[in-house]
Amino acid sequence: MNKRTYPIFKASALLTFIVIGLISAKMYLPSVNDAIYQQPTKTTAWQLIQIINPLDAEGNPGATASGFLEIYFLNHTTTPTTAYNRNTTATLEGWADANIAALTGGSHAWANADNFRCELKYGTTFDIVVRIRVNKTNCWDGVKFLNTSVRCDISLTGFNTAGMTNINGTQIVTYNNTAAQFIWLNYYWQDVNGGSGAGYTINKGSPWTTNQISAIRIWAKY
Repeated sequence: MNKRTYPIFKASALLTFIVIGLISAKMYLPSVNDAIYQQPTKTTAWQLIQIINPLDAEGNPGATASGFLEIYFLNHTTTPTTAYNRNTTATLEGWADANIAALTGGSHAWANADNFRCELKYGTTFDIVVRIRVNKTNCWDGVKFLNTSVRCDISLTGFNTAGMTNINGTQIVTYNNTAAQFIWLNYYWQDVNGGSGAGYTINKGSPWTTNQISAIRIWAKY
């Protein structure tokens, strides 16, 4: 009876081919380090979204645009992060008019128009609050809004201070919903460093030229 070695030989050859093929394939796979090295790097930098100097395009930045909405002068509070965590513009407007009533009926203690003038009570301590909104182009990582990538600063003279130049306000996120078109933020100032402090005042009979807000700037890192 003859022994048949033919099938065994072919199987061995096939196995050898598979092993060689697998070994050869490994030679063409890039290493993990190479893959990471070849990946493009995205760079981000702080960019100016809007400068209000003294104010422009405020109240309505545009249908899809980021920008400044309003500025308020509100009675000083020792709990600003709670007090100013409001997402309704009308609420803040009402507080401003009720808390720091204007001297004349034609003025408010808030503004959303160019070259505004507010006739505030002298001797009353107040805080400055600015309301803005930012779209997904300026502070979105593809999944969520990045409020830490937004800042707002102010420059002013007077208000019984030595002046403030480009001082960042303290941020409060008032509405952050990934399904929304914008994130809404309030910023407040209570002292010359932009943090919590004793608030601001104006003196009796102070002329307009001695208490001026020269610029409000909104920045985003993207």
